[in-house]
Amino acid sequence: METPLRRSSDIISNLPDQVVETIFAHLSIRDVVRTSLLSNKWRYKWTIIPNLVFHEDIICSSTNDKNLRIYKLVNFVDRVLLHHKGSIHKFELSTSLQQGYVIDSWILFLSRNGVKEIVLRFSTGKSYEVHSSFYSCEAICCLNMCRCILKPPPMFKGFSDLRSLNLERVTLADDILESMLSICTVLEILRLIQLNGCSCIKICCQNLQHFYFDGKYAEICFINAPHLSFVFISLRTKVADKHVGQGEISNFVRVLGSLTCLEKLVVRGYFMEFFAMGNLSKRLPFTYDHLRSISLLINFKDMNQTLVMLCLLQSSPNLRELDMVANVFAATEYVEDNFWKAQSHWNYFMNQLHVVKIRMLGARPELKFIEWLLANSPLLEILSVNHISEKKDEESRVLKELVRFQRASTKAQIQYTRELRKATERVQALIKAKVDKSLINRESSNKVKGKAYLQILFRHNHGWRFSMCYFWSVCMLEGP
Repeated sequence: METPLRRSSDIISNLPDQVVETIFAHLSIRDVVRTSLLSNKWRYKWTIIPNLVFHEDIICSSTNDKNLRIYKLVNFVDRVLLHHKGSIHKFELSTSLQQGYVIDSWILFLSRNGVKEIVLRFSTGKSYEVHSSFYSCEAICCLNMCRCILKPPPMFKGFSDLRSLNLERVTLADDILESMLSICTVLEILRLIQLNGCSCIKICCQNLQHFYFDGKYAEICFINAPHLSFVFISLRTKVADKHVGQGEISNFVRVLGSLTCLEKLVVRGYFMEFFAMGNLSKRLPFTYDHLRSISLLINFKDMNQTLVMLCLLQSSPNLRELDMVANVFAATEYVEDNFWKAQSHWNYFMNQLHVVKIRMLGARPELKFIEWLLANSPLLEILSVNHISEKKDEESRVLKELVRFQRASTKAQIQYTRELRKATERVQALIKAKVDKSLINRESSNKVKGKAYLQILFRHNHGWRFSMCYFWSVCMLEGP
């Protein structure tokens, strides 16, 4: 007669393969390997797992000694690859390991096993120059690299199945990047973050849909990207020395002019300053008929940036969401007091705009833009204003302005929030320092106390009505 213990043992030992795969998917590779101790039948089950994810901080969590951590990591990865059977779908390595020859041997192993996804992230020290065998991983469809050096051999023919490419702090020359992109014909997602060695990024990708750029100045040229629908661009350095010639076409038209299939555009850092350089006509020769969402970091005091913004809005007839963040950078040419009044004769309405979010400092040009926006958005439902200010009287001044603004939409609702700048800066500093979570929560609570919520409701038949109340809640911490 079988004992309950024996029956339990049989249940564990005879689990269906799909159940075992699900269990493995929720464990770290260190714990997956440890399942070999459960029973004889489990001894080699882990050797067929398709995803090999090696994080130094997890595998070597028991020690802080650098040399011991590297020894344990290398020994562990070597043993896993030695005993592994079957195909490898994903190989991920996150480490501070500096021994390039060791990583070379792992890359060589992967090139012979049809790996489809590779993630190589090196946290510190010098960058790793990728071994030549890497370029023969013909089946790769997803590539994520951080602190690597790419120097493909002349016979490199590209990754024919590559659909997602993420390069962060990667060193490569302009011609290498251009060549890689042109021969990866099915690439759909491209993320370039703080590249080294690139001054000109030429993109020729027929199937590219998602483009993300964050880094120092580089000339971006979309030669052929007819299906690109999402663009995020952030410039970390000023571009005052990157002037265009007198009478030359504006940088905005030169960079984004061909992307008429855009659905979402996000501009951060100093890119609006760069876009404002050059000769911009009052009306663009094209329209962004598919553009539904725009997010801009803009200096409302700068005339040239404001004109770029207006051209973009005017050329986006189906825009539904607008997110604006005001900055305090110095302006090259300031917006005059009568500028927005002159725009009141603008014979164009944003007929599809429903939601607007503005994070501002309460400056006059910002309020004038809000007034103009309300007067030209007949279907607007929500205007969310996040006012960064330390002074209570500033809140009162801004609220009076918001109340008196006329609007084209009978459903327009304004949500006002005043945020204490000092409290925000303290919370962000704590996040950067990665301090104790309880301390962050305490600072966050102080930040919430400085917030006010104003809901202004306009009724066509009943006139103005507004109410104001203070609220207490747990807020989402914003990143730095």
